[in-house]
Formats: sequence, structure tokens, C-alpha cells
Amino acid sequence: MGKVKSAICLTLMTIAIAVLCVVCAVSFPCGSIYYFNSIISLTDKDADLGGYLIGETGYVGGGYAVVYYPEGVISAQEYNDSLAGKTDEEKEEYESEYLPYANGAIYLEREIACTEGTDTLSEDFVAGFDQMVSLLSDRFERLHVEDAFLQVCDGYTVRIFLPANYEAAGVAFTYMGYTGAFSISYGSDESSATVAIPSQKGTQHEIGYYVKGASARTQSGTSYVIIDFTSEGQSLFASTTASASSDSTSYAYFKIGDNTAFSLTVSEQIDQSSLAVSGGYTGDSAEIVAALIDSAVKNGSEDDMTVQMGEIYRVEAAYGENSLLFVYIALGVCFVGMAAFFLIRYRRLGVAHIYSFLVFLLAMILCVWAISFLYYSMEAILGILLSGLVLCVSNAMAYEYARREYETGKTIGYSVKTGYKKCFWHVFDLHVLLAIAGFFTFFVALTGLQIFAFTFALGTVFSLVCSLAVNRFCWYIMMPFAKDGGEFCHFKREEAEDDE
Repeated sequence: MGKVKSAICLTLMTIAIAVLCVVCAVSFPCGSIYYFNSIISLTDKDADLGGYLIGETGYVGGGYAVVYYPEGVISAQEYNDSLAGKTDEEKEEYESEYLPYANGAIYLEREIACTEGTDTLSEDFVAGFDQMVSLLSDRFERLHVEDAFLQVCDGYTVRIFLPANYEAAGVAFTYMGYTGAFSISYGSDESSATVAIPSQKGTQHEIGYYVKGASARTQSGTSYVIIDFTSEGQSLFASTTASASSDSTSYAYFKIGDNTAFSLTVSEQIDQSSLAVSGGYTGDSAEIVAALIDSAVKNGSEDDMTVQMGEIYRVEAAYGENSLLFVYIALGVCFVGMAAFFLIRYRRLGVAHIYSFLVFLLAMILCVWAISFLYYSMEAILGILLSGLVLCVSNAMAYEYARREYETGKTIGYSVKTGYKKCFWHVFDLHVLLAIAGFFTFFVALTGLQIFAFTFALGTVFSLVCSLAVNRFCWYIMMPFAKDGGEFCHFKREEAEDDE
């Protein structure tokens, strides 16, 4: 390729890489109101990595947690607060009502939790708690929030954690703690409304006979909670609302136990198999209400153990509030070290490697942002780092094979061609084996390892393309600017030979 064509290709490639670097990594204000957020700032992060606010979309790491106390269980703080101000006689009576548990971390109400006349926990209480844990776990799993987890603490409390980047954490904590059977009441107000579904007449009282379940949908910027009725439920709800008119407003209350999930104004008969309700929901809040109702329809019952929600509290990132920044700094140091090595050993040829590495890095950043289940975590960052190392090794291998050919007296052009030909299958086989291993691990491993495995496998695929195509192309378009090909690559041999 001539110098002019090489200059055009190199200029266009440099501009494209520079623009993508800005789009992917640089956030900046656009006037006094708007803010441009980079791809990195918009990509989801792991809650263990503490960060900092970036423009309008902030990330601070960590998250929020709440503890649910089942009926008959109170915290040590609530117990001590209740004792304060009581007389000695009242204290003695109050203390006799509770059994300290987990070294005094919680207190169990003997009348509810223990077998009568003993301090042994009753089978009903234990079974009820296990059912409550299963119900809460099912509900939060339906939200599909990365890094969320449920943990049983002190034997008989449940701690739920949601990451800080999940904006509806408070709504989720409140609604997911509703227990009891799902029902639909109808009337002029909540206090006088009577239960319409399930029917209190006849033999069918199970909610599943009338309601299939619930789901959420967002369309044209509006989010809906959708209730799917069976044919019996549709018929019953239609007959219940048959008397509705625009002259006298009535309401339908969709309830979990004694708590109202949402209400619906009814001004005409509703005869639909699927009822879509929009109550100013966001996408997340609609998902929460739908998950709550669907879980209650399929798992809830009137016998569900009631729970009391404790105060929501902030949980700092496991690796520290500035850990994300430190990770970026560490990656920057690694990049500078890598670039320095290639520039020192291969002089201007090292620039070709840097270009190919930047293409690889930009492709990985865009993929992590675009693929829904990927996010920046220590596992993902390690996967990118290791696959980037594979690219460095592959490029160095190609350079060394070309160096050996050049040392035998061949021209630089022929040395490059022969060097790539000889190392092609070594590089190809290495990448294919690593990619297969990564994708296989992704399908069989647990979540944390899955993220690493998929990111590494994906990075290995990009590494193969960048090593055998991008790197060689960069070498090809940069070579015409050098008077001496060997000097350009920092290749030496005992007898100098003019390039052909």
C-alpha cells in the first residue's frame, strides 16, 4: 500500500478509535443543563465495588438492606426499648413473655413461638418461618436484580440486600413484606368493600381458580401491571362490576392479606381476560407489584406468617467506597506498563499493538454495556484483563516469529508474511481452546464464575480477531512510513539487506 492510502487509513482509524475512547470513557457537561454520560458510567456495576457520582447517573456502590421479623420475633433493641420506663413488676412480667435467642440478638414471644409450657420452639412456628423464607426468596428472585440476596440471620430473621443502583429498593422492601392470600375487594371505599374474588359462595375459594397470575409490561413509556383471569375469574369480576356506572364511582382493591397492593377506579363493567392497570408505575415498581401478586397467587395463603419490616439501612461496598476508582487506576497502570514494554522492545511497531489492544478494549466495553446480564465486577474485570493478556502474548508471538525470519536474511515484508503463517495455528488453537473452556464454564458454573467465564471467553474471541486481523492490518498500513522496515520493528540482523 502506498503512503497516501496508508495515511488515509491510519488517519480514519485513529479518529474512529479516539471518538470511541471518548464515548466509552469520558463524561462531560453539555451546556448548563445536560450531561453526556460515557458508556462506562452507564454500565451496571457490581455492588461490591464502591464508586462515585458521574453526571446524572450516579453510582456509589454498596446498597440497601432491611431485616424482616416474623410474627413473634422482635429485635434486642425493640425488647430493650419496651423495658425502658416499666416498673420492676412490669419488667418481670414482660421478660417472662419472651425467650432470648441467638445470644440475645433477638427475642421470641413464648406464646407464639414456643410449645405451650416449654421453651422449645413449636413445629408450627418453625414450619411457618421456613414457608416465609421460601415465599420471600421466590418474590425477590422474580425481580431478577443482580447482586440481590436473601440471608437468614440469628436463626429466625431474614435480611434482604438490594444494590444501590436499583432505584426501587424502598418500594421492593415494603411490598415484598406483604403476606397473606391474594384477593380482590369491591365497593365504594376500602373500609366497606367486600371480597369479590375469590368467591365466598359455593365451593371454590382458591384464588388460582379465578386468577392465573400477574405480569408487568412497559409500552410507549407507560408501565402496566397485568392481571390474567381464568374464564371463571373473568365472569365473576364482570358480574361484580356490572352495576358500575360513571354516575357513582366504585373501586376495586387488589390486596395481599390486609394490605392493598393497588386500587382501581371502576366506572363501567370490566369484562376482560387480562386487566392492564397503570397507576403511575415505573418499570421497576410495576415489576415489583406484579411479582408480589403473582407469587401470592401461586404460593401465598391465609396462613402465611405475618412479618414486620425493620428500618432500611445503607450497606457500604464490600471492597470500599473508592474501590472502583482504584480498579480503574490499576488498569491504567497495567495499560501503561504494557504499552511501554511493546514500545521499548518493538519501537514503532509497538504502536500497532496499542491500536489493536484499544480496539479489543473498546469492543469489550461496548459488549459489557450492551449484554444485559454482564456488568462491571471483579470477575468481569479479571476476565477482560486475562483475555487482554492473551492478546498481548499472541501479538508478541507474531512479532517474534517475524523477527526470526528477518534474522535469516529475508526481507521485512516476506518475514511478516512467513511469521504470521508459521504462528497462525498456534495462535488460533490457543484462542479456540480458551474460548471453548470459557463458554463451557459459563454454562455449568455459579453466577460469579459465570460472569468471569463469559467475559473471558468473549474477550478471547475478540483477542483472536484483533491479533490475526487488526494487528496485522495496523502493521501493514504503518510500514510504508518507515525507510527501513527492520528499524521500524526494531529487528536486527548481522548482515543488512535492502527491502524489496
